[in-house]
Amino acid sequence: MSLWLWTAIGVTVAGVLVAWRRRLRTAGSQEGDLTSIVLEAMAEEWAARTDTRTGEIRAAVLGTGAPELRTRLRAVVREVEVVFTKPQTGRSDAHTVVRCTFGHPGSTLQAETATSWDDLPASVRREFIRQDLEVIRRRWILTS
Repeated sequence: MSLWLWTAIGVTVAGVLVAWRRRLRTAGSQEGDLTSIVLEAMAEEWAARTDTRTGEIRAAVLGTGAPELRTRLRAVVREVEVVFTKPQTGRSDAHTVVRCTFGHPGSTLQAETATSWDDLPASVRREFIRQDLEVIRRRWILTS
């Protein structure tokens, strides 16, 4: 009986670990989708404000670029909000607004675009479908 008990415990623990890792991987890819949308909208402006090129901005945000630039970006960018408006019936893209607030009070830049349904973060698609929401807001943070 002891062998069966330990086997059951081992299988349960392994199942929990697999589910936990899968959840972490999914959350990371959703964050990546949102980062891509933010970079598409803001990379040029951020490059101009930091006197660099957009490629350097992208690398810094994605964690493969210069750490000093990432630090400068954190000082310049105070807050980024992304607002998705549900696609109208028969349309496949969501109206997307990326609003960036800079370190100076009142200094805000807003970019509007259309994001295809497939390029929306998975969590946003799920909320549009399951909760029947018209507008979904996400806050984007430049992580350490």
